[in-house]
Amino acid sequence: MGNDGGSIPKRIELVKEKQKEVRPDQNAMKIATWFFCALSKRPLQDPVVACALGKLYNKDAIIEYLLNKNAYGDGDIICSHISNMKDVQSLKLAANPAFKETNGASIAHFDQGMVSRFICPITMKEMNGKLKFVYLNTCGCVFSEQGLKEVPSSTCIQCGKSFNQENVITINPSPVEQEKLKTDLEEKKTKAKEKKEKKKNKVAKQESGEVIAESSSSNAPNNKRKRENNSDEDPKQSPSKKPSIKSEVGVTANNTNSSTSVNCGIGGNSVTAVVNQKVQEHLVNTSSKTKQSKAIRSIYSKKKDDSVTESYLVRGTFNRYAA
Repeated sequence: MGNDGGSIPKRIELVKEKQKEVRPDQNAMKIATWFFCALSKRPLQDPVVACALGKLYNKDAIIEYLLNKNAYGDGDIICSHISNMKDVQSLKLAANPAFKETNGASIAHFDQGMVSRFICPITMKEMNGKLKFVYLNTCGCVFSEQGLKEVPSSTCIQCGKSFNQENVITINPSPVEQEKLKTDLEEKKTKAKEKKEKKKNKVAKQESGEVIAESSSSNAPNNKRKRENNSDEDPKQSPSKKPSIKSEVGVTANNTNSSTSVNCGIGGNSVTAVVNQKVQEHLVNTSSKTKQSKAIRSIYSKKKDDSVTESYLVRGTFNRYAA
């Protein structure tokens, strides 16, 4: 420890201090997120797409990832929320006329003088991460947030499609904003899944109801035949279901005239009642028009030459021996 010809340790060698957190260079992070594809790490080139979290990708890289999930090593971490092309929005970017192709551009050789490929069509500011940019998920047009506020409108000034504040998505948001967007995205997916399941169950119920209706309609003729057979074979069927017809016709003749009376009882059948009424009228007419014989008329008729000498026993009677 001393006076022995050895070395004297320093405090840094004896006391272990907490290591300082290594923070990435913010400028390098901006270059990586605004100039390069988040998945393939290649420079952004048209066509460019963006996801619901605001990350930028080359379209061909997303297609490769969807065809082969192992095409990129960290694909399942970066874009696990992308399952098809409907989960991304194609962007309509305004080209920067001041941009020139440079060979060997990479994150390792960046500088603050890098020129972006794209600009805001309203303010003509470059999309390099220094200003906040947004896109509309209804049409895919890209503007700077400042330029969109300077021209307040409910329709896109480039394509004319209507939009609201919910359709404005921030490009490359901060980690806090990104977490909020991720939560909102998960809620939307859950609601969409529940809605899809409800619709599927409703369709299944409708199909099952149609099958039951078809089966019942196909069995209806058989059930009808069974009911008819049962009604024919059942002697104890209620009288209300069997039609009852009772008719009584009486014809009475007296000394002066003859009359006919017809009494008909029909259970709720108007047609039969009309027929019986016609029969009654016919019988009355025919009975009244029946011709009486001379012998019958002579009994009830009074003769002019009747004399008092005749006996009451033979008066008005037919006698072949009478003069």
